[in-house]
Amino acid sequence: MTARAGARLSPAASLRYWRRNAVVGRRTLFTTLTPRFVEAIAYLAVMGLGLGTYLTTVNGVDYVQFIAPGVCASTVMFGAIIETTYNAFVRIHVRRVFEAAIATPLSVEDVVVGEYLWATTRALAYGLVFLVVMVGFGLVHSPWALAAVPVMALGGLMFAVIGMVYTAFVGNIEHFNIFYTGVLTPMFLFGGIFFPFDRLPQWAQVVGWCLPLSHFVEAMRDLTLGAPGAMTLAHVGVMAAVTAVLFALPLARLDRRLRA
Repeated sequence: MTARAGARLSPAASLRYWRRNAVVGRRTLFTTLTPRFVEAIAYLAVMGLGLGTYLTTVNGVDYVQFIAPGVCASTVMFGAIIETTYNAFVRIHVRRVFEAAIATPLSVEDVVVGEYLWATTRALAYGLVFLVVMVGFGLVHSPWALAAVPVMALGGLMFAVIGMVYTAFVGNIEHFNIFYTGVLTPMFLFGGIFFPFDRLPQWAQVVGWCLPLSHFVEAMRDLTLGAPGAMTLAHVGVMAAVTAVLFALPLARLDRRLRA
């Protein structure tokens, strides 16, 4: 059988593909979550408790409390991005999982959305581990932190889509070095995780707020610090808008490439 010609997206079919990835991924669940747990403790200990002895407060809160939500958001970002860049590239070009999947009644759209869902699942798992670590360090003092869970899911989906957009257009795995070095690393350093934007030059503030991670970080910070408001909803709205605008681009691009 071949993929349905001009097939429309089927949520049930996407879930079947997600289940395929989940069955494969659960074999390495412990080995992938354990480094995230250790990494979370290391970031908080080295950056927060270490640097925090010199820079004690930011915007009226302890420095470690300021950076922890941002580091949590970046953990979600990298979890989703890795899954839809390197891992997805291998499934497309090396293991030919995509070709095998669309030889069944699944369409390219079903497979790509299944990839989104799986990347979001793994990213959310990483974020939850980090959130638990934050609770253990006494860095969460508000029940609003529960609302951070769906925000992390949205952040995972947003970066899953962003990663797949890049993957859909590259034909060499070495090209991911450009993406990680030229896009992700600057976003990690300039995404509002380690310092606020309000004392930067105006042009730098504009650039900072154009980064998707900045809105994710601010939404997480508002919720874990127990100070959500209208701006929190605005940040979540930007995340949803970025996801919606880019969502269909990899579907169309990969559909053309795999049918060529």
